[in-house]
Amino acid sequence: TSVLRLRLISFIGAVAWFIYGLLLNAPPIYLTNGIIIAINTYYLFKMLTAKHYFKLLEVDRNSAYLRSFLEFYAGDIGRFFPQFRYDAARADVVYLVLRDLMPVGVFITERDAAHRSLVDLDYVIPGYRDLQPGKFLFTELDRLLPQKGVKTLYSVPGSEHHHTYLTRMGFIPVRESTSGNLYMREMG
Repeated sequence: TSVLRLRLISFIGAVAWFIYGLLLNAPPIYLTNGIIIAINTYYLFKMLTAKHYFKLLEVDRNSAYLRSFLEFYAGDIGRFFPQFRYDAARADVVYLVLRDLMPVGVFITERDAAHRSLVDLDYVIPGYRDLQPGKFLFTELDRLLPQKGVKTLYSVPGSEHHHTYLTRMGFIPVRESTSGNLYMREMG
């Protein structure tokens, strides 16, 4: 799911095969894997030092592109957010997260019966789940949402991975007996 993770695994595997080739005194094995180590080192360095341009783009909740994006990634979204069903009439705030001007994520909130701003969807496409889009998203939301009257965001974790993500993004569990599995984050 991550090119960075794939490069790291490839690097570790090449180092193991390089050492194995040295122990066997087998030049084809250690030379080939030495080249793979050099290539992975180069690309890992480029990936870890690259500067990415992020932008948050507010979109109309009835956007045809938004619907196409949600339809295209519906299977993957369902893995993380099994209860998610997009309803434009209920959507309050809709943002696309752009990385180098490519849409890599979508963030949707709605107002619940108590007029709380509830995260309906916070999704990033496979290959870009390295927390950079999430950190950027919440930095921008801290600036933008208070202007829209949102002082606190609420979210229900869809899975254990999502719970971990929410914690990393600054959400804390709501300590009310009626809230169930609800997390909150103060904005600003």
